[in-house]
Amino acid sequence: FDPCWTSPPVPRVTGEAFEWLGEDLAHLVVPLQPAVFLERMRVQAAQMERILEQEREAVWVELMGLCLRYSTLRWSVETLCDYQEDVTQALEWQEENNVQEGDLLPLRDPSLPPDDD
Repeated sequence: FDPCWTSPPVPRVTGEAFEWLGEDLAHLVVPLQPAVFLERMRVQAAQMERILEQEREAVWVELMGLCLRYSTLRWSVETLCDYQEDVTQALEWQEENNVQEGDLLPLRDPSLPPDDD
């Protein structure tokens, strides 16, 4: 990638330099220099635009991945906080009601028939 501003300037050529062709081409020299410069600038701008578009897409993909990770972590933290709150409330209830670890009966599904043990 060679930016045009580091290239040496295009030398000015007069009509006398083209006399060996037998034609006076001086009217083409002035319009061709800006055209060459503009084409070079257009090509370099297109290259830079492609590079920036690729970088933008890469950053977008990375940003979406970070958003997904953030959402997952936030959900996990909220779930753990809810769980901690539930456990804390259960422990407080046990303490208030003087319930020991062995005092609690296992929960049964009410749709099941009762055990006759």
